[in-house]
Amino acid sequence: MLFIIAWRNIWRNKGRSLVVMGSIVVGIWALIFATGAMNAFMVGYMADIINHDVSNLQVHHPDFKTDRDVQFTIPNGEQKADELRHWEGVKATTTRTLVNGMIASPRKASGVQIRGVDVANETRVTAVDSLITEGSFFQNVRRNPIVLGNQLAEELRVSERSKVVLTFNDANGNITSAAFRVDGIVKSSSVNISKQYAFVKQEDLTRLLGLGGLVHELAILTEPHFDEKIVVDEYQSKYPDDLIETWREISPEMDMMQEMYGSMLYVLMVIIMLALVFGIINTMLMAVLERTRELGMLMAVGMSKVRVYSLVLLETIFLGILGAPIGLGLGYLTIRYFSETGVDLSQYSEGLESFGYSSILYPYIESGTYFQIVIAVLITAFVGAVYPAWKAVRLKPVEALHMI
Repeated sequence: MLFIIAWRNIWRNKGRSLVVMGSIVVGIWALIFATGAMNAFMVGYMADIINHDVSNLQVHHPDFKTDRDVQFTIPNGEQKADELRHWEGVKATTTRTLVNGMIASPRKASGVQIRGVDVANETRVTAVDSLITEGSFFQNVRRNPIVLGNQLAEELRVSERSKVVLTFNDANGNITSAAFRVDGIVKSSSVNISKQYAFVKQEDLTRLLGLGGLVHELAILTEPHFDEKIVVDEYQSKYPDDLIETWREISPEMDMMQEMYGSMLYVLMVIIMLALVFGIINTMLMAVLERTRELGMLMAVGMSKVRVYSLVLLETIFLGILGAPIGLGLGYLTIRYFSETGVDLSQYSEGLESFGYSSILYPYIESGTYFQIVIAVLITAFVGAVYPAWKAVRLKPVEALHMI
């Protein structure tokens, strides 16, 4: 009987009920879209860094990361890379030769990290060739080709087929310079790729360094959702003298940002929930005050305070149950639409890219998150009804019946 009365009560004043339902719908939609947008920012940033730069795992000589001396190469690096390609969970592996130096054009010079890459395997690990916006990835220039990031190319004022000079110390400590011709220009939201890296062929760099084919870095791409720790443990047990690190250790700022975004998302959810709670409290309190005589009469004829309290709570829960599917549906359709078309923030692209973010966001939400959001909003609606329900049971039947 209490359920029937509660159901009929919510339709006695359709305007008020629609306001509560509307706030629940907007609350759920806002939470879903905000969560999807935050995921787009974070996942897009991390995916770009991992897929196009650091990869899932990297191997170095233990002393190489300390002072970047070109003498600290990985023993039998090429053979280890070949072996890793056959390990369970490893999707692709590439070798790199690295040295810090200077790059100069006729107009300007800049510091740069010179990355000698195994072209075929590098594209399998980082797909950096997919970022080419001008020229090619080591296909058009035969002698000493070089690929630059778009921001570095703009700083040097060079384009495809322009000549640049790289200067660095070789394996004997001698200063070496060599002329290269720009074969392609890549564009990425990663600051490292767009501004700090210069890609050359590995054989060209090792020849100039005098390393004879030795490498400084192994970059490993694992299969999606594969536990990286399995590869780390196996490699460490087999080659204890090498240093193998996950992307979290290589770029701790990404791990920190992931935690920070999680905290920001919770703060945003709390803000939306608080706004929803106060909206529900305000509306339901008005409903209780408008029905003072009615509630007083119910208590006068014998309805217990517990049942009156439950009546107000049930009305709010019914409104939540009605509003939740609508908000869930709108949120799902919004996320599905923008996950395909993207949210275009190109007018802010310069600022976003300076922080390593893409100007096109593709919101997404894991399926379980929808259920969590709905439960959270329903709990919020219940909490919002507690005070109005308490206010209702505080009424004195005799006084309530005499109120206008």
